[in-house]
Amino acid sequence: MAKYLKLHYPDLSPTEIKEFKQLFRSLEIFIDNKTKKALSFEDSYFFHAGMFHNNEKPPDVVPLSGSVYFLGNTAYLTGVSGGWRFKVVGTDLFLYIGFSNPFLGRYKTFVSLTKNGTLPAKWPYKELKDGSMKTDKCEEYIAEVTFTHPHYSSFYRILCKIYYNKMNV
Repeated sequence: MAKYLKLHYPDLSPTEIKEFKQLFRSLEIFIDNKTKKALSFEDSYFFHAGMFHNNEKPPDVVPLSGSVYFLGNTAYLTGVSGGWRFKVVGTDLFLYIGFSNPFLGRYKTFVSLTKNGTLPAKWPYKELKDGSMKTDKCEEYIAEVTFTHPHYSSFYRILCKIYYNKMNV
């Protein structure tokens, strides 16, 4: 029997979805957790903009599920940039995600799996280099980040996957 990914979408009304689509340089982030461990949100840093929905804290990502987050800014000529830190629950690992959809310049991403949970959420933002696919490995886990087509944003969606390295499991 096939297992289907459970998705968490913020509870946006049709009016809020329309408003989000009209934001200048909005960004969707989709975290696809293919592990049996939860991802517990710990910290965020925003250079520009923030969470679109009222909740300024992204919800945790339960095991074997995915969560979609909407980021945006109501100021014109401003992009969305920042970083997040998640704890891989039940391990000593941390997932760092950096993202940027600037007004000037290129889209950028960053991902890291590390045992150093003392790094601030600003760290992945400072590590942004370009929009190419990024991969990082730590112990039996692999994290990837890339850009895909959005569902609601007029721009892009960042897809971040975390899964087991089948060679080490």
